[in-house]
Amino acid sequence: MYAFFKGRIEKIYKDRIIIEVNNVGYEIYMPESEMFTLKVDDIEKIYTYLHVREDDMRLFGFKASETLEFFKKLITVSGVGPKVALGIISNVDTESLCVAIATEDIGALKSVPGIGPKMAQKIIFELKDKVLKEQVDSVKIKTKETNNKNIEEATTALEVLGYTQKQVKDVISKIDVADDSVEIIIRKVLKEMQNM
Repeated sequence: MYAFFKGRIEKIYKDRIIIEVNNVGYEIYMPESEMFTLKVDDIEKIYTYLHVREDDMRLFGFKASETLEFFKKLITVSGVGPKVALGIISNVDTESLCVAIATEDIGALKSVPGIGPKMAQKIIFELKDKVLKEQVDSVKIKTKETNNKNIEEATTALEVLGYTQKQVKDVISKIDVADDSVEIIIRKVLKEMQNM
């Protein structure tokens, strides 16, 4: 219903803001991590999602449309409501979330307050195939394993994110990844694919 609001920040609370647009104040709940970057009287564009329940209507907002899209994916997981999704995004950036889901890193999700092992597994299971490819252009994965294993892990991660094994192997055969970590291999492959 509301794609975004562009207006003046009227007030900033702990979990929400009031943004004034054409003399109307809209209350928008936002991740704490994004609210730290806002200042009263600044003109901001906030991408929004309207959550409707029988007894309540709330706007949830984000500074980037990509974060909003990820929020929408999170709330499709059974048991993850808007408040939980907001808490996840407040504690882990969307890039790290994408990587955690793609590589089934339960530990990264468990580090979020209120997310236990079962919920972390459920989020990974339900979202693994839905992770947005655009959000992982600079994927960050750390590993200390051997290079062959690194190439294998990087290939698996890229496959999960929508690339075919053939695409990945074709690119890896053209670039030097002899001593690279998984993170660097993925970055190099993504960069090469963007130039193709």
